[in-house]
Amino acid sequence: MAKQVKILAALWVLLVLIILSPNLRLGAGAMQSREVRFGGAALTIPKGWTSSDRSGKVTVSKPCYTIFCGSARAGFIVEMTKLPDKVWLSTAGKNLQRMSPDADLRTVEDGPGTECLELDWISDDGRVMASCLNSNLHLAATFRGDESLKPIFYQVIAAAHKTN
Repeated sequence: MAKQVKILAALWVLLVLIILSPNLRLGAGAMQSREVRFGGAALTIPKGWTSSDRSGKVTVSKPCYTIFCGSARAGFIVEMTKLPDKVWLSTAGKNLQRMSPDADLRTVEDGPGTECLELDWISDDGRVMASCLNSNLHLAATFRGDESLKPIFYQVIAAAHKTN
């Protein structure tokens, strides 16, 4: 009987490890907030989010912590833009509107120098879209993910700052 209990406990631990394996692969790096610098700007990546910096572009995602979901819960891409503010906002609005032509497009002021566009639409997989421009730093960013994580995206873009 004691041997069966030990085997059952070992199988239970193994099952938990398998279920949480995506979280274990993230390691300690994603469990603390950190700063990413690129193109003269710095972004603070929140705790629990992962990031990669390639070719002047930062990709940030909120991973799923179990094996039960097929993709990240949310993600956004931040890059430098040389477009004038009005041109960028017009282009971003048209690109968002392509997702759902009947949906309303809202403008959100998210702090000095930061303007965001939201599409009043939720995709079939429960995702929302938004784009932001931090005109002080010439940063453009696009978000796709759970609506509950959109405020974190806004916060990261609004808090971006120049590097020394």
